[in-house]
Formats: sequence, C-alpha cells, structure tokens
Amino acid sequence: MDFVACNSRFPSFLVMVVVKWEIISGGECMKKKDPILKTKRLLLRPMSNEEIQKMIETALDEEIKKEYQEMLSGCEADPENRIWYAPWKMTLKNEDTYIGDLGFKGPPVEKTVEIGYGVGKEYEGNGYTTEAAEAMIQWAYGNGVWFVEAETDADNKASQKILEKLGFEPDGEGEEGPRFVKEAEKTSWMSIYMLFGISIGTALGAANGNTGLGMCLGICVGLCIGAGLDVSWKKNWEQSRKNRAGRGTWKSNQKPN
Repeated sequence: MDFVACNSRFPSFLVMVVVKWEIISGGECMKKKDPILKTKRLLLRPMSNEEIQKMIETALDEEIKKEYQEMLSGCEADPENRIWYAPWKMTLKNEDTYIGDLGFKGPPVEKTVEIGYGVGKEYEGNGYTTEAAEAMIQWAYGNGVWFVEAETDADNKASQKILEKLGFEPDGEGEEGPRFVKEAEKTSWMSIYMLFGISIGTALGAANGNTGLGMCLGICVGLCIGAGLDVSWKKNWEQSRKNRAGRGTWKSNQKPN
C-alpha cells in the first residue's frame, strides 16, 4: 500500500474523525489490555511490537523504516508507556481492512502530546483521518492530556486543512514546519459540584423533613467546593500552558535509555 506523508515525522499516519466514538477492551501488545477505539466507520488499536517490526521489514521507503524503528524502540525501552509510542492501526470496521495508522510521539510532557498520522492514497478524501484523529484526541484528553500538538510541512495544505477541521489553531513553528495546537475544554467544577450538592442536600433535607433547607445547604457547600477546585484547576492549567509555551519549538519526548 502506498502512503501519503501527512506528517513528516509519522510518514504513514492518518488524520480525520467523527463525533461518535467509544472505548472497548482488547489487544494483546501490553501487559494491560490495550484500548480499542471504535468510531462510526473505524476501529483503532495500538500495534503490537511484532506488527511494528513487520511494518519495518515491508516498508519500501527508508524514512518510513526509520520512523517505525523509532516507534518500536520507544515501545521496547518504555513498555509502561508503549501506548504513547506505538502506531495505532486503523481498519475499516465492517471489512477489517487496514487503511493507515496514527499515534502519538511519546508520553505526555507538561500535559502535552504530539499526534502524527498517515493514510493510504486509495483512502484519501473520505474523512477517515479526521474521524480517527478526533477519537485519538478525545482518548488523550481522557488520559490526562490538556494540549495536543501537530506539525506539518509548510506546503502540506491538505494536512493543515484537516487540522483546521479538527479545531487546531496555529502555534508558531516546530521542527518540521508550522505547528498547531488543540486544547481540551476547560472543566467547570463549580457547576458539577453545585448539582451534586443539590442532589445530596435535597435527599438529606427530605430525610429530615426540610427539603428547602437541605437544598440550600447543598448548593452552598457544592459552590464552595467547586469554586476552590476551579481556582486550583485554572492555576494548574495556566502553569502547564506557560511551561508548554516556554519550551519554544516542540521537541519530541525523549526515549528512555
């Protein structure tokens, strides 16, 4: 299969996704079960070390071989974090047809990861890359990531258009060309804990014959806890953003020795 290099560091990785997705268990390439992401049309799962080795052996392009070798080296050197190094195999859900792969370039640093992607030429123009990348991004957000970065060649307008569709914004220059970033939505703990407080307060108030008082107390307690968490979370968010920006040009996470 011929691949179009949508991202120079991940020459055979993909980009495009749909809103509907879910996580199911499966896979055998880690001590723990690897996640499998299921989108409207695709299944995404991390490749095993054996599968990556096969990609190295069958790749015709030396640059592609090198990239897969780097991924495999990361998986072998840091097995606990291999899921952040491994390419994720993309297959059509109803056909089990391999159409490309995508993944991250190492575990999170300052709550930040970089995504790479690629798709076979014959599957271009169908939105598969966006569909897959959106699922991967949401999975990363659910695993402690706040910022997802991506880089493209300056003349790779197709990849930049995909990133734009995904909600990425320009973020300066990286090692490979223009850099883009997509931030996770900020969580409002105040509203969450207010609702939680209303529920608990109402239940306790009803049990003591004074629902109104219980509800009021629940709201007050919930707002206080939520406000405190919001302040703490915002402080951590801004510090992570500052630290990320302070790194300047994005540098790939260092593989452990």
